[in-house]
Amino acid sequence: MRMADNPGITVAPSQQSTVSIQTLNDPEFLHILQLFKDIIASCYGPRGRIKVIQNSSGGNVTMSSLSSVLLDSLSISNPILELVKSGVQSHLSRFNDGGLFVALLVSTLVEKCVQLEVPRTVCIGVNTNMLRLALDYLESDKCDCKVKINFSDSKEMMNLVTGIIGSKPACCLLPREKDIISSLVLQAFLTSLSSGSKDSDQAIIGIIQYIKIEGRPVTDSHLMSGVLFEVPHLPTYKCCVSELRRCNAGPNQGLVKVAVYNISLSGDSDEFVEVQYQSVSDMSSSDMVVHKITNVVEDLVKQGIGMLACQKVIHPSIKKYCRQHNVLVLDRLSLTHIKAVQQVTGARLLSTLHTSISETDFGYLSNVSHKVIFGKSFLHMESLTSNVITMVICNRTEQSVQELKRVCENADVILRHSLVNPVALFGSGITESSLVNHLRKQMSALVSPVSQELHCKESQFIAVANAFIECLQTIAKLASPMTQNTDDMELEEDCQLRLDTPLDCYTMKINALKVSIEISNVVLQINNFIHDKN
Repeated sequence: MRMADNPGITVAPSQQSTVSIQTLNDPEFLHILQLFKDIIASCYGPRGRIKVIQNSSGGNVTMSSLSSVLLDSLSISNPILELVKSGVQSHLSRFNDGGLFVALLVSTLVEKCVQLEVPRTVCIGVNTNMLRLALDYLESDKCDCKVKINFSDSKEMMNLVTGIIGSKPACCLLPREKDIISSLVLQAFLTSLSSGSKDSDQAIIGIIQYIKIEGRPVTDSHLMSGVLFEVPHLPTYKCCVSELRRCNAGPNQGLVKVAVYNISLSGDSDEFVEVQYQSVSDMSSSDMVVHKITNVVEDLVKQGIGMLACQKVIHPSIKKYCRQHNVLVLDRLSLTHIKAVQQVTGARLLSTLHTSISETDFGYLSNVSHKVIFGKSFLHMESLTSNVITMVICNRTEQSVQELKRVCENADVILRHSLVNPVALFGSGITESSLVNHLRKQMSALVSPVSQELHCKESQFIAVANAFIECLQTIAKLASPMTQNTDDMELEEDCQLRLDTPLDCYTMKINALKVSIEISNVVLQINNFIHDKN
């Protein structure tokens, strides 16, 4: 139909909303769940494959095997799968790893429980008891798939990092390149640690920044102390930055004094929104705000700053004034870079223009230089006391360097968790196989008491418990680099024989198990779900 007053506009006829009520047993839902499980399973383990994702209407193409990227890229309309996705992302927000494990265990366990002719309440109770039995084993001293991480043993540390770096095929790493990146990640993590103050024995963990360089071989990746900030406007032929002002006296003599702001210095600061101006000349309100900012900067220059850093935008007239006084200006640093600049300088973030600035608010840099790295200009900020380090990551394509950056970030997060709890579990499906063997041996002791507790038949308990074990066994087969059946896989009595096996973060794995069963039980409690298709 066409509107009378706007004949050029076509209005689609309104359609009645279609609401469908489904259960977990509906073939349509089981098909969607099976498809989701197959996508996740095909990315998991050493035989996992890369996924290429594009919206049905076109647009950006995403290539990855990382669970965080896959879940962000998948358009999920089913409310149950959206619930599963949210639970997996909750786990990833803390650990950045183990998302595929959680998604695979949840989808497999829910599918098996739905297909069993057992009441859902019984399935939930048995799953909870099997989880408790698994956690008791992993937390006990009798667990033979657990190893204590010795941070003085570089081989153990490398195994932990390699287990993460080598598990993502979209990074497109050769064996030698995998070892190089793993070594750089470990070196960056150890370098970012400092002993803290003299009066404290607690370690302070610094920041690791990542710079991506596309089109270069992975072997060109390297580490640099301090912070690198790309400055495209600085010509690559210019060998150095302008001479900066430095402190002339005192304990900071020879250092560059730095002020760091996280508010706009362009004249549109929120601090002046409710201020009333009385103009006595032709000066506009925006000019008056810039005049106020100029007065603040003039005071900073009098206090001897050599660099002014800002998370947002700095007004051109302020930049010009700073250059005239040999003060380096950096703006548009973004949230990521401003944190790194704050930590490398030791400065306090200044969030207002209306308070006086004391000496304790400033930070200091030992050197600021211009670095040309593979044809790109960077400002290199260094400090003698900071534990900030930059990892320059190179790879051949845009997708592979982006994937490698994410994987390196994941490995760093896992290392930080392992620093708090220095325990690891054997990867490559060994932990899951060990759990399968333990649960099978101990399951008989739970049959009678749990069946009485849940008021169910012993055959029902056994059916659900076997389904739980089969889920772990499926994951073990996918994670194992061996092609033979893992039903009878047994661990070697001497765990030292498996030191070449990749390691998984203990804290991450425990949380992944807990989250998986919690999500599965929540889904199994759902009788019906309503879906609006319009």
